[in-house]
Parts: sequence; structure tokens; C-alpha cells
Amino acid sequence: MSLSKKAIGKRFGLLAAFVAALLIACTGVVLAQSSSSTPNASYGNTTVTPNDVDQTSSTAKVTSATGGVSATAKVPNGGFETGNFTDWRRANQAGGGGNWFVYSGTASPLTNNPIAAPPQGNFAATTDQNDPGSHVLFRKIQLKSGLRHKLSFYLYYDNFAGDFFTPKSLNFNVFPNQQYRVDVMKPTADPFAVNNKAILARIFRTDVGDPNTLAPTLMTFNLTPFAGQTVRLRFAEVDNQGPFLASVDRVKVTSEPR
Repeated sequence: MSLSKKAIGKRFGLLAAFVAALLIACTGVVLAQSSSSTPNASYGNTTVTPNDVDQTSSTAKVTSATGGVSATAKVPNGGFETGNFTDWRRANQAGGGGNWFVYSGTASPLTNNPIAAPPQGNFAATTDQNDPGSHVLFRKIQLKSGLRHKLSFYLYYDNFAGDFFTPKSLNFNVFPNQQYRVDVMKPTADPFAVNNKAILARIFRTDVGDPNTLAPTLMTFNLTPFAGQTVRLRFAEVDNQGPFLASVDRVKVTSEPR
């Protein structure tokens, strides 16, 4: 049975439309794959999985917990013994790699670099990363008036980059920038702020020439000048020179009559 020229033309038209649709679909897959691989200066081969990072906004990734504390200046979960960041908040500059993690043992939670065991209890907090980034761990502390308040915590770090660089910025796009700092801040300040209007007191900061490793060290700070106020305690780490494990454990505030 022979087909008319009109019927043959119609079949060729349908075949051509099918081939065109197939080519468009394949092209879309290729474009999608190429757009998902954005180049970045990687510190290693470890990949951050979705469970390792927080939900992101256009400027910073922030997770929140209850964050509240009692009027007696207690610091719930100050030793991270819940195994998570209950009562703490984290903020990560958008576009960076890594995060703050709760860990146990002697291997860092993301890259398996050697790290000091938690100095108290089974858990502590540390930054870990495979790409440059800026990471903040913070919480509010309510200080009752009429009392003396003393802050204490174990601080330690391992800077695998070999040097510290401390510009007045927590932006990992400012080069070079490799620092760890602890501040008392106004409770409503931007987590990444470094200006005097936001910071009430600087407790600690790595400086150029400091040792690249610090064993767990108990640090204390007098919070009495802020009695009657609510303040924010911030632990901030920036890295764009190499891996940097900035760690903290057993954050505590003791209060007593003046």
C-alpha cells in the first residue's frame, strides 16, 4: 500500500518534531550540570552535605534555637552536652564553606583533621571547613543587676594555614583574613559586625605572629560592668588561607553578691 506525498510529509514532520524535543531536553540536562559546578578554592576533597549546613538567606545563613537564658546568668548547654546547638545560634556568611559543629573524639567532624578532645564532658564546639568561609556562634546572656558576673570558657584552636591575618572585618572575601575572636556585643547587633557601636568588649582575638596551635585554655572575663543588661556572647572565625579549627567548650557564667 503506497502512501500519498501528503501522508509521508506529515510523518516526517512528526519525526522531526520528536527529534527536536529530544535535543532540547538533552541540552537542558547539560546546562543544568554545568551550572551546578561552581569553581571554588577548595581546602580538600570533603563535600558539605545538606545536613551539614543551615538554611541560607541572601547575605548569611542563620539557625536559631531558643537562645533564652535565665535572669541568674545561667548558660544552658554551655558545654554542648546535648550533642547539638540547643540554646545557641549560628551564622555563616553566604557563599562560604563549612560551619560550626558539635563534636566528640579527636577528629574534626567534617574533614577528619586531628583536634583536641573536648576538655570537659563528651562534646565541644568547633568550626570545620573545606572552603573559605566566615562562621559565628553566639547567644544572649541576661545579667542580673546587683551581682558580680564572671564569664569563663575553654578556648583552643588549630590553624593549618600557618599564619594569622586580622583585618577589621569578618568577611572571608577580604584577603587575607584568618582569625578567631570572642566578643561581648549588643544583643541586637549584626552577628558579623566589628564596629565599636556593636561591640561592648573584646575578650580574645588571634593576632599576626600568634602560635598556630593553642591547647584547651581556660579563659575568664569580668562581666560585672554589664550587670542589669542583656548582652550577646560571640565566637567568630574567618578563614580564607587554609583550614582552621576554632573551638570552644564549657561556657559558663558565675554570679555572686557584690
